[in-house]
Amino acid sequence: MRCRHLYVWALMAAMLLPCNRVWAAFGEDIEAPKPKFSQEGADWIATLVPRGKSTEIKIRFHATGGTLTAAEAKVFAADAMPQVDQKTFRSDFFRLQMTPAAPGGDVSLAVNSNYFTTATELWGAVSVNSPVWQTTGAVNVKNVDRGNTLTLTVRDGGPLDADGQADGRVEVICGPRDSFWGYALGTLFIRFFGVFIVLGVLEVGMLISGRIFQRIAARAQPPAAQSPTEEPPMEETHAVAPETVAAIALALHLKAGAGGLKPSMHTGLSSGSPWSQIGRAKIMSDRMPVFDRPKRK
Repeated sequence: MRCRHLYVWALMAAMLLPCNRVWAAFGEDIEAPKPKFSQEGADWIATLVPRGKSTEIKIRFHATGGTLTAAEAKVFAADAMPQVDQKTFRSDFFRLQMTPAAPGGDVSLAVNSNYFTTATELWGAVSVNSPVWQTTGAVNVKNVDRGNTLTLTVRDGGPLDADGQADGRVEVICGPRDSFWGYALGTLFIRFFGVFIVLGVLEVGMLISGRIFQRIAARAQPPAAQSPTEEPPMEETHAVAPETVAAIALALHLKAGAGGLKPSMHTGLSSGSPWSQIGRAKIMSDRMPVFDRPKRK
């Protein structure tokens, strides 16, 4: 019995070891996005798989009033910024370096993705000396085709500039964040109605396939033979011709006269047809044994 329990535990461990959630329970961030950056003209594009998603998304960065020179992922150490829980951000943090048109000038940063919704916010450190990680106040605008664009204006040496100096180089560390309740309710809404939609499609498919199979079976089945338990059809009865009825009545009359049942004057029946007289004689003869009982002594 003990060997069997050990075998079951070993089997469960072998099944759970490759599971990412098991390692995530021990603190390892298996679902951490690993963005890959590419450049298209003056824009930079980050390709990554967000937390809780299995397909890749693309985030495009565009600078107006300056030049976007570099883009890379930013990972905070646990003791560097303890108030930041990187696991609450489904995408990632990014370090963006821009060069304004003039030292001390403003640069407009546009972050665009089909993954963003109206509830997506752009978070970052809003103070250099005592950084506070919160929303940067980026303007969220819905795209014409799909997705949303977050636009943020950064001044060289301003609060959102990571180096805090008006040296002609702007560095922004930020990351898109979705509202938890918006994401949770949206996911629940989609899954709730998705279940009924899938069940409805399955039911329609089963009904259609059932009709098709019934027609195929009806065409392939030979005509059913007559069951031995079924009763044979009744033969049709034809009406008796009047001539036959007259012949039968005449035969009965002749037989009654030849057999001694001819009415006579001794019966005391002088009225009525011969058939009624014979019938009355028969009734009286049947009653006579009842009255001719022997008397008791």
